[in-house]
Amino acid sequence: MSDPSHYPSPWVTGFRGRCPRCGEGRLYSGFLKVAERCPVCDLDLSKEDAGDGAVPFLILLIGGIGVGFGMIFLLGFDWPIWAVLAVTVPLITVLTLVSIPKAKGLLIALQFVNRAGDTGQNTFDEND
Repeated sequence: MSDPSHYPSPWVTGFRGRCPRCGEGRLYSGFLKVAERCPVCDLDLSKEDAGDGAVPFLILLIGGIGVGFGMIFLLGFDWPIWAVLAVTVPLITVLTLVSIPKAKGLLIALQFVNRAGDTGQNTFDEND
């Protein structure tokens, strides 16, 4: 099963938080803690460390959304600053907490399918 076309879509498995090889087992054992092994196909996930690779992109994207909404509320609707903060801070918080596990899962799945790693070498060893 070394041909990437045999694996489930990394977009689907990453966003669902599932194993990049079988698409069934849970990728995380905690909020952002990657599981040691896939409980279904026994893929060793312990060496995988996507780190904060997806976070800078999310900061730019979610920050832009938050600032955009803040400017619309502040300048377009003339809301008081406390109301703008009362709406945009929870919005940014929720978007961040929802998107970080999905983006990290996508990064891990793409690294698996493309046989890439953060060190420039294959992080996953199929012969485990």
